Amino acid sequence: MEIAKDEILQYTWLAREEGYTSLEHEIIFKDICSGCGTCAAVCPEDVINVGEFPRLTGKCTNCGYCLIQCPRSYFSRDEAEQLLFGSVSKDSLGHIRTKIGVAVKDGEIKDAVQDGGFVTALLKYAFEHDIIDGAVVSGVDRNNPWQPVPKLVTAPDELISTAGTRYSNSANIAVLKEAKEKGLENLAVVGLPCQIEAVRKIQNYPVEEVGLKDRIKFTIAIFCSSNFMYDGLMIGIVQNKYNVPLDEVTKMDIKGKNILVFTKGERIEIPLEEAYKEKREGCKICPDFTGRLSDFSAGAVGSGKGYSTVFARTKPAEELLKNAIDDGIFETVELKEEKPGLAIARFLQEKKEKGAIKKAREKIKEELPLPFRNLKF
Repeated sequence: MEIAKDEILQYTWLAREEGYTSLEHEIIFKDICSGCGTCAAVCPEDVINVGEFPRLTGKCTNCGYCLIQCPRSYFSRDEAEQLLFGSVSKDSLGHIRTKIGVAVKDGEIKDAVQDGGFVTALLKYAFEHDIIDGAVVSGVDRNNPWQPVPKLVTAPDELISTAGTRYSNSANIAVLKEAKEKGLENLAVVGLPCQIEAVRKIQNYPVEEVGLKDRIKFTIAIFCSSNFMYDGLMIGIVQNKYNVPLDEVTKMDIKGKNILVFTKGERIEIPLEEAYKEKREGCKICPDFTGRLSDFSAGAVGSGKGYSTVFARTKPAEELLKNAIDDGIFETVELKEEKPGLAIARFLQEKKEKGAIKKAREKIKEELPLPFRNLKF
């Protein structure tokens, strides 16, 4: 059931303003924006651009799509999980049909990727077997080293340039509009857990004229504790404080209590405690570390060096993963529950959820009238 254009009027009372101004007042100015890019994807006038945050670049016609489709304006994670899986899992890691550690065998991919190369290799496999005709991923800004940008990939040979991990915002969902304009019908969307929530919001509460909900074949969530502001982390800390030219950085990783920055001849350790000062404010209310609402979840936590931890959550995802393994795309290892296995993923999930609940309560109290600020809940 899609939301018709004339029905959107009944939702306008929920915001104090109209159009893009309502998105500013309800989401952006309250520092709860995740930077997912949904507002840009659904804007019929193409007047919203998302970098670190959305900004209006032209005349807003007050259609209301941006606020209605924003996953931070309203989103029930339990309802989305119920719709996707048929129930809400009591497991802190969510529904998982298959959990395994994988490492890509392809030498070219292995040389370019961060850990086991699951995302790049699976997308390549899906392209080559005509499962997808496009992939929404994160690339790198040509003018700003290590600043991620959303990218629509339409051929497997484009994937290598997007491999690796960046730790600042990339508004991946924004390029769904480009995919629609190109007539792509079977997309893979790679994103952080918040961006996968954005996909489910588009699918579960679609606006009639947007036309995106049926184009997404599967989603891949990347494990995420938080994002960092590019100017704060990369410019302020890495470049200015630690004197590392960004164009000399070859790889970045988070291990233990440090962010590791690699150049051709050096490894620099930046304490996470220091980096967390540049943590994106909107990340602090996100409770999801592994991407419970995705088809696949992937990350380095829980598997050995050179491997990706992979969760196949839906039946189609499980079948696709099995086919790729049977066709010799990956080497595999069993995941263990105890440390340094999935117990670490559970710890990080529970820590993130606890912090998000605390921060959300603080945000709610900020919005309460003064006499009610001291309520305990």
